[in-house]
Amino acid sequence: MFARVTSMQIQPGQIDAMRAAMPAASQQLKQVPGLLECKTCWNSDGTGYVFAIYQSQAHAEASADTIRSIWGGLMNKLAAAPTTTLGSEVIDLLS
Repeated sequence: MFARVTSMQIQPGQIDAMRAAMPAASQQLKQVPGLLECKTCWNSDGTGYVFAIYQSQAHAEASADTIRSIWGGLMNKLAAAPTTTLGSEVIDLLS
């Protein structure tokens, strides 16, 4: 497995719009080959994260343009460009 953890800052006043955009983003993300899990969370101040788990690094790399396209449509709700950290070792602590 391979992980991408992205930190973001939602603009003040855009949290409701971001929340409303999640169902459409979800439908698109469900179509990404090799994307096993994707969760997002944020606080009332707009600080947030996206946790994406892929079958492999190759799947993550192959989907990069698609992922950028999906999240790119939400950039107008962010205060700045998000930052991403990669993880080549993923351990499921609940299995």
